[in-house]
Amino acid sequence: MRRFHYYPQLFINNITLLVLGLIFLVFLETKGAAAWHWLMQHMGLGFFVMVIGFVFYLVAFWVLAIPYLLLDRFKKPFSLYQYKIQEISEGPKRYRPKIPLSKAVARVLFNQFLGTWPFLAFIYILMVKLGYTKNVPIPTWWVFLLQLTILVLIEDILFFAAHHTMHRKYFFKNFHWVHHEYRESIAIATHYVHYVEHIVGNLFPVFIGVLILQPHPFVVLFWILIVVLNALHTHSGYAFPWMAYSVHHDWHHYHANGSYSAIGLMDKLFGTDQGFDRMGQEYKENHQK
Repeated sequence: MRRFHYYPQLFINNITLLVLGLIFLVFLETKGAAAWHWLMQHMGLGFFVMVIGFVFYLVAFWVLAIPYLLLDRFKKPFSLYQYKIQEISEGPKRYRPKIPLSKAVARVLFNQFLGTWPFLAFIYILMVKLGYTKNVPIPTWWVFLLQLTILVLIEDILFFAAHHTMHRKYFFKNFHWVHHEYRESIAIATHYVHYVEHIVGNLFPVFIGVLILQPHPFVVLFWILIVVLNALHTHSGYAFPWMAYSVHHDWHHYHANGSYSAIGLMDKLFGTDQGFDRMGQEYKENHQK
């Protein structure tokens, strides 16, 4: 038996991103220029982007993912486990058995080392050909906020387009079914995807904005951090009120339909979250009685 627990979206769902953004802005204003000058004295831009950048992404991913996996395994502390979205005793026959964690980890590492790393190198080479150099200036606070807003919008548009396409019969059958082996999602399921989908659906939406805007490498690192943090949490199966809103994507895994976008904006625009909205309306009606 499977039960889905709905949690309404709260204003404080964005508090983690806000705090991280403020810390990063303080760093840019006080230490950014000096830190970048020191780094470029000791390494080249290519090394920083393709080695430091990839290691930063890899460490951030697993440092953030492992606590979720431990929470799934031990179901403690209850103060955190109580935010579990799906309550499951036995899954339906039409869904595959739960994937062994070793299989999930192996596929995620494969996608990271043979997908993310080469793609990062490819994007860097394109950026250099377009004139990207180590002399790109440290952005002011308003430039940073503008760049971050544009990156978020580009990602939501492209992720929606790729994800919606992956739910067409041919693409689902040949690629996207891998990701939907997880009906009850776990954090690392964000990268538990077919290799083709990892490139087209995960990496392309995140890095095309970087290619277009060519922001400072520090901004790229911050962008990678919040993308990883958001992707892990929205796939975690938990609705922590201080983290990005994750219930809509858990609903997507639960039904394998609807709620296709990363932040929900494109779903609102194209009306692809109506099923999830109905659940929200029922929740309001039940709690107003």
